[in-house]
Amino acid sequence: MTNNESPTEYQPLQGWDSSLKPRYWLVFHNNDLVLNDQGSVLWSHQPDFIDGDLSSLVTGYWRDEPVASVDINALPDDKAVSTVRSVLTISDPSVFALLSHAIQLRESRKSHQYCGCCGNSCAPVVGEWAMKCQRCQNTVYPRISPCIIVLVSRKDELLLVRHQRHGKASAMYTVIAGFIEPGESAEEAVHREVMEEAGVRLSSVNYQFSQSWPFPHSLMLGFRAEYAGGELKLDQRELCDGGWFKRSMLPELPPLFTISRQLIDRF
Repeated sequence: MTNNESPTEYQPLQGWDSSLKPRYWLVFHNNDLVLNDQGSVLWSHQPDFIDGDLSSLVTGYWRDEPVASVDINALPDDKAVSTVRSVLTISDPSVFALLSHAIQLRESRKSHQYCGCCGNSCAPVVGEWAMKCQRCQNTVYPRISPCIIVLVSRKDELLLVRHQRHGKASAMYTVIAGFIEPGESAEEAVHREVMEEAGVRLSSVNYQFSQSWPFPHSLMLGFRAEYAGGELKLDQRELCDGGWFKRSMLPELPPLFTISRQLIDRF
């Protein structure tokens, strides 16, 4: 979901509220989503297989009713699961917003059960999404990792690459992306990443829009840039293929919901 889209069905909370009782549920099992009898990830009632001792987390409101996420240890034999990525592929902006928010808060709770300073247990802070150490009072908020993602164009061509991590299992091409380093601006990261991965220089670097990306806690900052010079030289550690593609002859592209595809479609 980009910043020019406003979800109408999901409204996120700004912090933990222990008084809220969930009406809707997201159920996780081993990082997958458990499907209800209609094949949806959103349960309109508390599933009867949820142990009352399990801790749920209300993250916001779905259609003005509290919605919570919960993890189960054992999957019932008659229930199916779906990966988060496959669900996001077919999601509308409201479901994307719900899943992105819930997944990142779930990850934060798991990662900060114990204090990184003294090792003591942490507890959630009412009214915030922070976890606070019960001994030294160290307070940790959900991590957000800023990344850049950039569509590089050269007249009627655009630069697309294929990642080593996809290998031969996928023929999908995408645009260049990477994490912003400490002390670096987003624009500096765009120039550095493109030079490191493709060996070319850029001009006219312009911000476009952003997208929350819950794998596990990224914020993708989308840019558009023009080719300024240099011979294409791919970083073989990161990329297995890449090149300049004309608008009329594009390869297999990322799913429609991704910021990379939205940048490409705008071009």
